[in-house]
Amino acid sequence: MAQIFRIWWPVFVAMLLVQMGNGLTGTLISVTGESNNLSPLLQGLILSAFFGGSLAGAFSAPLFIARTSHVTSLVAYTIALSLATFCFALTNDPLHWIVIRLVAGAAITGLFATIESWLNLGTQDVWRARVFAIYIFVQLGGLASGQLLLNARSVGIDVLFIFAALLILSSAFLMRFERVQNPKFELTKYISVFSLAARAPLGVLCVSLSGFAWAGLMASGPAVAETMGLSDFEKSLFMALAVFSGMAAQLPIGWLADHFDRRIVLASLTAVAGAGALAASLSPSLAVLFLFAFVFGAATFPLYAVGVACINEVLAQSERTSASAVMIVFFDFGAVIAPLLLAFATAMAGPRAYFVVQALPQLAFAFATLLALRRRHSSLL
Repeated sequence: MAQIFRIWWPVFVAMLLVQMGNGLTGTLISVTGESNNLSPLLQGLILSAFFGGSLAGAFSAPLFIARTSHVTSLVAYTIALSLATFCFALTNDPLHWIVIRLVAGAAITGLFATIESWLNLGTQDVWRARVFAIYIFVQLGGLASGQLLLNARSVGIDVLFIFAALLILSSAFLMRFERVQNPKFELTKYISVFSLAARAPLGVLCVSLSGFAWAGLMASGPAVAETMGLSDFEKSLFMALAVFSGMAAQLPIGWLADHFDRRIVLASLTAVAGAGALAASLSPSLAVLFLFAFVFGAATFPLYAVGVACINEVLAQSERTSASAVMIVFFDFGAVIAPLLLAFATAMAGPRAYFVVQALPQLAFAFATLLALRRRHSSLL
């Protein structure tokens, strides 16, 4: 683990700063929309626009990397994300925010696809779950720090948006210290969304479910906390609990996924997440909300790393850059659906509906994974 950090530290620290700014921005948008009494449809569109725009970033990243390099692509996407974040300080118009969120989503997903392609090209299968666990660990550390910055809302929303933009921009300067060999980009073998789904259905479903849970917590979590009347400190604590528990679970889950049948790991995680969310729906008090955040974050945030490891088992090296982008498309598919579905469910049936909607796909996936365990061969992973 120490060697991984020593080699990749500029990339990881850059990701930490990006996610600090991104986490602060996402929470500001969520709570501002709720406090401004925007309609559920408008709130859902603003939150989902980020993930809708990211589809463009996922498809453009392989082409952009091919024309430049991984380092150049990372810096370019980072600058674009910083500029988009700065624009939130210039307008309060919800329609403008939808457009800005589309641009920001495209930029950050291009950045993610670049980094994940870089990691995939330089990582062996036996280490893949742990390397991606560290990658998600660093992301969550930045997101958690960003949530805590919400307590400075008294300085002004616009000031915090500008601060988030500067945090993101500062990460680009770390690439001057990168020591990782910038992989020579070879002609990649294109792999389509449908082809990847056919070859690795369980892994693809896991990545999509990860996007649903991630967006359900990070985009819609602050909004449901606002609905329940939590203070800014309580909202930030709720988000931080989810993120920190997810961080704590990353490395142990990554180790387990590299040493045992990954289907067993996935079935266990989603069963715990689904049961925890369903239990929270019975009595959504403050204490239960905090316990839900801790359990659900620990069980769902590691899903992406394990899903990526499952998918890469069936890929050739030449397919991994294209597949990194396609995996983000599946992640975004789940992430786009979650805020819209949760916004309408909460508006129609109150906070309890939030937990039910989070629970059902987790339990369904756990059941599907248990069925997959009955298969003798693991070629569907």
